[in-house]
Amino acid sequence: MNLWWLVTSSVYCSYSELKQRRCLALGWREIGDLERYIKEKKGWERQFKTFVQLKGNIAYPRDKRWTEEDSALTGVPTIFWNLLQIREGDYVAVIETGNQLTLGSIEVRGVGRVTQDAMRSYHFNEEFHHAHEVCAGLEWKDWDLAHYGELDKPSRSFKALLQDNDQLDKVDEAWGAITAE
Repeated sequence: MNLWWLVTSSVYCSYSELKQRRCLALGWREIGDLERYIKEKKGWERQFKTFVQLKGNIAYPRDKRWTEEDSALTGVPTIFWNLLQIREGDYVAVIETGNQLTLGSIEVRGVGRVTQDAMRSYHFNEEFHHAHEVCAGLEWKDWDLAHYGELDKPSRSFKALLQDNDQLDKVDEAWGAITAE
């Protein structure tokens, strides 16, 4: 069991949207559907990341949104690979930025418990800005600061998605209490 941190933006894909869609989602829609590149095959990670890198380089030529750092195998391709590593039983904590309610601060908006492996549930939904969906049917629960306190964010900086288990016990305990209500 792992705790994954997902950063959303109220501008492009809010926590409320993810809650309504009942999934996890990433942007970079112009990369297109990645389904045919997803394989549960030993040693496939590098090939998958290379496909994402090439598709990104084609989709975002001379685009400020696709920096050299983003296009590196350790950038966006790794974010997509990590997304596919989310497994049944894992938790996801959503941090939302740009929300008027939080006055620009970053806070945990909700948590979800994954019910199906991301690699087996990938879907490209062109209808949304965050078109790369996994874990369909995910049930989100709002994080209640009054009852469960503030979650300490990961100490490492990250873009979009990170696995960090420092707060896993707290999330697991809160999830048990939330779902028992």
